[in-house]
Amino acid sequence: MNINTDLKPIKLVAPVTGNGITVKEALNRRHTSREFAQRPLELKDLSELLWAAYGTNRRPSLKRTAPSAWGIYPLEIYVMTQEGSYLYEPEEHKLLPVAAGDIRALAGEQDFVPGAPVDLMIFADTAKMHVADSPEMDRMLQKSIDRVMGLDAGAVAENVYLYCASSHLNVVERMMVDEDALRRGLGLSGDHRFVVALTVGYTPAG
Repeated sequence: MNINTDLKPIKLVAPVTGNGITVKEALNRRHTSREFAQRPLELKDLSELLWAAYGTNRRPSLKRTAPSAWGIYPLEIYVMTQEGSYLYEPEEHKLLPVAAGDIRALAGEQDFVPGAPVDLMIFADTAKMHVADSPEMDRMLQKSIDRVMGLDAGAVAENVYLYCASSHLNVVERMMVDEDALRRGLGLSGDHRFVVALTVGYTPAG
């Protein structure tokens, strides 16, 4: 990944974890919506959304809010907005600039995608998908890479859905993406494989 010098990194704010609704209430509210207000997400909401998706919740181990098979955490979350596109860096909880300008049209084929405030594009970096200390486990992983990517990304997607339910945000999970065009737009290598997209925003009345 090439860091784009036309944009500045964005330091996200720490999540507030001591309030909110219960998990069961969030499960009850969880739903999909394809309608979004066009105003950008506030920094607090974007920060908490990304922390919920794939942030660190244990130090010094830097384990994440989502589980990962073999503990390798191969996923990368790219955040596409009107101003530019960024890579979420969980360990320092910040956004690294990737592409300046509005390339949200590359985030999906549905008509609502280019105007939605935030698209989270989840890729798996297959170069990270190895179990270095166990050749036997690594062989097992290589035979099941597609399942591992789907398993890990599914956990992240559900985290996003539950956070959105708890914070009155609309969200939709998507798969209709031109992966090659998106990879070129973000400057990614062939090791990066698209897994799933999530579009997030305030409700139109919100």
